[in-house]
Amino acid sequence: MSIYLINNIPVKKNSPYFSPDSRGYRYGDGFFESCIFSGHRILHLAIHAERIQKSSLLLQIQLPPDWSTEVWETAVKKACSDALIQFARIRLTLFREGEGYYAPSGSGVCIVTQITPIIGDAPYEWNTQGLKIDTYKELSKNSNYISTLKTCSALIYIMAGIYAKEKGLDEVVIFNEYGRPCEASSSNIFVVKGEFILTPPISEYCIDGVMRRVLMLLINAYGYNLQERMITEIDLSASEEIILTSATRGIQWVCDYQGKKLKNVVSKVLFDRLTKSIQ
Repeated sequence: MSIYLINNIPVKKNSPYFSPDSRGYRYGDGFFESCIFSGHRILHLAIHAERIQKSSLLLQIQLPPDWSTEVWETAVKKACSDALIQFARIRLTLFREGEGYYAPSGSGVCIVTQITPIIGDAPYEWNTQGLKIDTYKELSKNSNYISTLKTCSALIYIMAGIYAKEKGLDEVVIFNEYGRPCEASSSNIFVVKGEFILTPPISEYCIDGVMRRVLMLLINAYGYNLQERMITEIDLSASEEIILTSATRGIQWVCDYQGKKLKNVVSKVLFDRLTKSIQ
């Protein structure tokens, strides 16, 4: 069962949070952050904090002067401690407050935290079976800075998720409007091809993922050849491994891309490095 905080204050799940005039409800006017609580801290908090600041600036949502990620982490730690939660998935959602139609009357914010316990002995688990993925081309990502943010308007990911479910897939690859693969339906994507590990740059309009940044640091730290560049369907088809990353699931390997069986040698090494780095 999840725990909820509104502006860092615990509330009951069935308590009314918002009026029907909420801009988050009416327009998806806000953004969110997904992260992991492990033992006594929120993992990779500094990167999350940077992204929260970036999103609030780009979307012109004004954070309260007395709010900080450090204060927020303290509230999360207390809530987890009170509930005897060791590992949890955290969703931080920031809605713009104020009346108005498309043009808001203000730039204040309501901050909602959802804490969902993770059952297990570690925050991340290796996906032994691997993921089965394919491509999704019914919708494409727009080429603007909004596409790099985790906004509350997530329809392309919802439709991609529905498509994946209908096709019996775990994830699908999403394309930008130039017809190039840029990410997966709930993850960033890395391609192991020969001596290189490839990933699309933010200029390809993928989400600026926290685990994407973490994995890039690990790749560089352990001597792999990382290339941030445009990737193509040919790169995916010629790959030896495909790795998907997200802050809440860590590093996952793909076992099947369009029927092609893939390896997990580099994927497993990087997963082990990630696990070691957060101990």
